[in-house]
Amino acid sequence: MPVTLAQILRSLQELHAKVDIIMTQQDDINADVTTIEAGVATLGTAQAAILAEIATLKAANPQLDLTALDKAAADMTNAVTSVAAIPPPAA
Repeated sequence: MPVTLAQILRSLQELHAKVDIIMTQQDDINADVTTIEAGVATLGTAQAAILAEIATLKAANPQLDLTALDKAAADMTNAVTSVAAIPPPAA
């Protein structure tokens, strides 16, 4: 059974529609990656600010036991480092 020009055209239109869907999904994924990267950068900035505040607190109050705060800050640093190390999906 020979394929007609109309059938080929219909197949091309279906393929085009599927490609449009895929491209839209890729755009959504790319936008999500950009948002996540911005969030990771914000975490890094916040982490640096918190560590600086802890250092200031220690310098101003050497008598305080900040062991628990240091541990929490170290845990935060590890978490931020782990999140920042997650590779983005291949383009």
